[in-house]
Amino acid sequence: MATISRKYMRKMVPARAMGDTTKRLIRVLVGVFLLATTAFVLVAKLKAHNAVPPPASERQMVVKVTTLSPQTLEFTRDYSARISDDSRAVLSARLSTTVAAVFFREGERVKAGDLLVLLDTHDTRTEMHRAKAAVAKIEADIDFFKKQLQIDTALFEGGAISQTALDDTQRKLKGLRASIKQQQSALKLSEQKLGYGKIYAPVSGQVQRVYISKGEQVLPGKPVMEIIGDANFKAVIAVPERDMHAIAPGTRAYIELPDGHQWPGQIDRIYPALDERTHTGTADILLEPQISARFFAGSMTRAKLVMQTYENALAVPAQAIFTRDGTQGVFTQTGGIAHWIPVTTGNSNGRLTIIKSGLKAGAQVITTPYPGLHEGVSIRVFDGVPS
Repeated sequence: MATISRKYMRKMVPARAMGDTTKRLIRVLVGVFLLATTAFVLVAKLKAHNAVPPPASERQMVVKVTTLSPQTLEFTRDYSARISDDSRAVLSARLSTTVAAVFFREGERVKAGDLLVLLDTHDTRTEMHRAKAAVAKIEADIDFFKKQLQIDTALFEGGAISQTALDDTQRKLKGLRASIKQQQSALKLSEQKLGYGKIYAPVSGQVQRVYISKGEQVLPGKPVMEIIGDANFKAVIAVPERDMHAIAPGTRAYIELPDGHQWPGQIDRIYPALDERTHTGTADILLEPQISARFFAGSMTRAKLVMQTYENALAVPAQAIFTRDGTQGVFTQTGGIAHWIPVTTGNSNGRLTIIKSGLKAGAQVITTPYPGLHEGVSIRVFDGVPS
């Protein structure tokens, strides 16, 4: 009977009442969801708020510093330099003849005194033999007329011959003596020309070029061989006219080596005339033998010339200098606090700037270029260890 009553009661509940109940349940669930979402958002915002760093005036800036100390500063300028050999020898023929032999080829090494080229000297030898024969004949004639002059002098003193005959003998002897000088000069020249048939290496080095071959006809002045000596190379620098007044023999210089290192040297010679086309002067820097060996003749490299040198100078990196309200200055640090110090600057090479006044040796200058740096800000010196 109870079961029938419950079924009967359910049938008696209106459908509209059932729908209202469902709607209320849905609204409750939606409300709970919105409350949970709102709470989550509020918690997230609270955490984000707590994570915001304090204002710049309240937090530490991590900076790098440099401690000032007197030093010698060299301000340099860069130039291109060409490596040139200082002992290039171009050997030429001095006879009109043919080439009998060539003993070295291009690229081979020679020593000073080595026989390089042999020229045909047949005609020169013939000329020398004729000159020797002429000298010998004249020497014999001179001996004859010396004796004849002694005889004629005695005869003249005895009245056997006239003054004219004696003068004629003296005149012939004088002519022979003049002729012997000419023939001796011709003989010396032919002997000298005979020596031109052998061309020797004037210096030790390497054969750069061979201009002739065996059997070729040569004339006086024709190049036969070129030698690059083992003597020191030099760096030849083209210096703009505006910089010529700042350099002189002895000016310090740095030459860039093939491995990127720098070798310190000095200007050896400055040529007085400017190039008419480029308006540049020329300066030479002699390289030491061990440095020369690291280059080839004709190589190009870089050279730095020291334009100015400052002794006991205080200098800071260029980025450490700030301009505030038209005044140049730097920030130093003492006890973790930044302090603004107005300074007077001097010359600069783009990397370092000389401080003429405002700082003393031992000052710790902040080199980190923070725009927000100001007097009294708290700082921490970077020590390379992450905080």
